Amino acid sequence: MSIRFRASSAVLLMGLTPAVLAAETSEKPCETDLCRSVRQSWTTVRQDASDATRWTKKESVKGWDATKDGTIKVAHWTGRESEKGWKATKAGTKDAAHDTAVWTRKAAHDVSQWGTDKTPGAVKTEQNQ
Repeated sequence: MSIRFRASSAVLLMGLTPAVLAAETSEKPCETDLCRSVRQSWTTVRQDASDATRWTKKESVKGWDATKDGTIKVAHWTGRESEKGWKATKAGTKDAAHDTAVWTRKAAHDVSQWGTDKTPGAVKTEQNQ
């Protein structure tokens, strides 16, 4: 015949009740080197994750601000250059129109002179006779 102890009997034999044993184990964290190492690692991972999240958010905000600022600067530059280009085109068109008008007046004047004695063909013909 063998003697068997139940778990509750063993606890009673040790002088501790199950409630006291449960309270002690749940309140005290594991203090082995392995448990401490795991807790420290987990704390480090949590802290690193928080730091990484904060850094990512900060860099994203910086990146967005830089993109926004860059876009605004590009838009302003494009507007200024477009205005310069338009003014240059307008001025060039005016100059071209003016030059064309001057040339046309000169050419018209020259053509009107060909019918008179001063036309180059008439002068040469008279000299040849």
